[in-house]
Amino acid sequence: MWNKIISLILVFLAIITAMEICYAARDQSPKAVEKWVKYLKYPSSEKLTKLHFFCHHLRGATAVTIARAAATAASPTYFGLMDVRDDPLTVGPDESSQRVGYAQGISAAASLEEISSYDLFTYVFTSREFNGSTLAVLGSCPLFAPSCEAAVVGGSGVFRLARGWVTARIYYLNFNAGKASLEVNVVALHY
Repeated sequence: MWNKIISLILVFLAIITAMEICYAARDQSPKAVEKWVKYLKYPSSEKLTKLHFFCHHLRGATAVTIARAAATAASPTYFGLMDVRDDPLTVGPDESSQRVGYAQGISAAASLEEISSYDLFTYVFTSREFNGSTLAVLGSCPLFAPSCEAAVVGGSGVFRLARGWVTARIYYLNFNAGKASLEVNVVALHY
């Protein structure tokens, strides 16, 4: 009898643990990802670098439309719209704070279901010990998600052979003016 009770308790605890792991895997907030990083194991020959900065987007100035599908005008999600970007990266949330680089690349409205951007861009760093180094980032970000996650798929300079992830959340958004600021956290493994 006691063996059955203990077995049931162990099964129950295993289910709760599995549920917590599944929830943690879905939670993309910076705090959840930071908690997850503590359990990350990586070779001692690699460095773990964490970066925090803000990315400022202004349609018409730092983001210019380069393609628009015929169906884009009728799409509530702007499906088929493609922009090229050169968004400044700063230390603080204010656009006039210290510049640390640029997010250069392409964003495309690639969802029929929600307003979401598919981004392929490079963080080009222009200050401090990362001056001249880059991180290549790839991912999709729904506009109204509390936060989103993208993959670091490479890098140059200090970040050669980088891999990792980026979490971002909207810090400021004026959709009608085409202006947004994102708070960005990067975790990158590199040699």
